[in-house]
Amino acid sequence: MTRGHRLIFCLHTPMITGGRTCSRTAPASTIMVGAQAPALELSRPMDMSSREIRIPLNEAVAVLQDLNEFVVSLDQLGSRMALGTADEHTIGNFILDWDVPRRLARARWVISSALDEQLSREDNLEIDGLCEQGRFYADSAGSPSPDQSS
Repeated sequence: MTRGHRLIFCLHTPMITGGRTCSRTAPASTIMVGAQAPALELSRPMDMSSREIRIPLNEAVAVLQDLNEFVVSLDQLGSRMALGTADEHTIGNFILDWDVPRRLARARWVISSALDEQLSREDNLEIDGLCEQGRFYADSAGSPSPDQSS
């Protein structure tokens, strides 16, 4: 699967959510652990099952390391919340102390850059549209964030 110092990622499903061009960070006042985003549907289906993009191996490994740390840490924090030994402040501290927003924005940038460089403008516009269909954080009062459509 690897060739030289590059790793090939297959685009099996549209997994990028929340936009690709700007960093969106949410306040840490209310966080839901274990929520699932709804499946995204294509208005004009782009065949993603056999399409590939290439990402330099060092970039792919850096993203994988960050994602692994976040997944394991959030799982452990979720377990602690279930046991009553952690609360939303603990998760907020994790997000701030571990620089989660910047690191996730960088992961998004790595994937976005590869898509932008290797796919057509039309394909990238379609992917951007999919990203805008994502579910975005709303504050505890229930009002949508400025970049969430109704």
